[in-house]
Amino acid sequence: MDFAAPVASPTICDELVRRAVSVATGTPTRALAGLQLSRDSRQMLDASERRARRLAARRGQFAEAAALDFLGAALAGLSANGESPTADARAAVAEAAAALGVEPEAAAFAVYRRSLAGTESGSLPPGLAIELIVSLLRELAPLSDASLWSLDEDGELVCVAAAGDGARGRRLREAARAALDGAVSFSDSVQAVLVERWDRPHAVLVARTRPAFSARCVDYLDEAAAALSPVLERDALYARGSDRERALTADGERRLVRLGFDLHDGPLQELVAFAEDLRLARSQMSGLLADDLQERVRGRFDDLEARLVSLDRGLRDVVGSVRSTTVIELPLETVLQRELDAMDVATELTIDGDVSSLTSSQKIVVFRVVQASLANVRSHSGATRVEVTVRSTSRFITITVVDNGCGFDVEETLENVRLASRYGLAGVTERVQLLGGNVEIESRPEGGTTVRATLPHWCPTTKTTTPLYAVVM
Repeated sequence: MDFAAPVASPTICDELVRRAVSVATGTPTRALAGLQLSRDSRQMLDASERRARRLAARRGQFAEAAALDFLGAALAGLSANGESPTADARAAVAEAAAALGVEPEAAAFAVYRRSLAGTESGSLPPGLAIELIVSLLRELAPLSDASLWSLDEDGELVCVAAAGDGARGRRLREAARAALDGAVSFSDSVQAVLVERWDRPHAVLVARTRPAFSARCVDYLDEAAAALSPVLERDALYARGSDRERALTADGERRLVRLGFDLHDGPLQELVAFAEDLRLARSQMSGLLADDLQERVRGRFDDLEARLVSLDRGLRDVVGSVRSTTVIELPLETVLQRELDAMDVATELTIDGDVSSLTSSQKIVVFRVVQASLANVRSHSGATRVEVTVRSTSRFITITVVDNGCGFDVEETLENVRLASRYGLAGVTERVQLLGGNVEIESRPEGGTTVRATLPHWCPTTKTTTPLYAVVM
């Protein structure tokens, strides 16, 4: 009995080659069935293909160049989305080059230059952008290992990014040190190119290649160094700003913690004493009043005690809400779910992506956005349902809080809030802007409210060893 051979599942490489050829030939294409790609990656591929088709239509005889343009944009975009076909990148380019009648090495160089020229590396956090450039260098250039090296504040040589099994090895390390020390000659199998910041060496890109490809390898390294220079400059700017951001965020949290202590040791203790005085007054009054007044006075005391209990509960909620240490110590999902569980309406929490890598400052700001939004829902909206979504990608973090409440006039309300105080959503907006993000509020009377905050997903390449809660407390 004959059995049909199993049909292999389509790969990203198959999809890229098929789309590139269709761009060059002007034929329509549809996504392969069974290909596992995220929605963001599919949208990115569609957008890259549309752009390449426009280029091919305008340039006529340069349709092959438009196809290679698509490949470069697609490889960079997939890498930025965490779905890079790095193991198949060179194969995809070689297969597409053969189908297009283009020399493979010329195609690979063109694709690599296009992958560096796009917006993908510019939209990524610097650390991921550096990794993207080095990993694509490793896959598309005629080399086996590539690594980027720099000196830390103590003058020690550190590897910033590496691609390949031997990228961090002794030989490449020695070549990096020699290049930073001013040496200009290396063996045919190891090449190094300085990455300058302004007019001074800032880092060095080192690669291992076969002697026959050494000259061609330097061309790739030069392109990579030119692309890395602004990324390293952006990283240095972020690093300088991170200290200020950390200090300001810690200062804000420290003020809130101080407020919590002051409320606990001051007004809350006064309330306890006042409650005791009220109970004493109640007992004393009961013996002085005539029977026909007893019930009326007892009801009045009951009302006063109920208001005291409500005030005490509200102040204790404020004391608990200003503590930020729990936000840092526990998983963010747990902390947010606790806030939602405290609501008296139907709630839903959705976490899309990995939030475990957020910095302490980012976690606190995410928490404060949700906390302030829920406080507004509780106090003003009359909503029966609220949904919280936190989406984390390699580029950004988005926090969205949606309720079905009464809504409000956004412009008028925010102006009143700004004039009245710096608390609530107005204060949260300042926190988000401090981290380089922005807040959008969409609402209309009787139409519900959506609060959306977006932060860049950046963290310093050198992590601090002092936790933020230690600074706060």
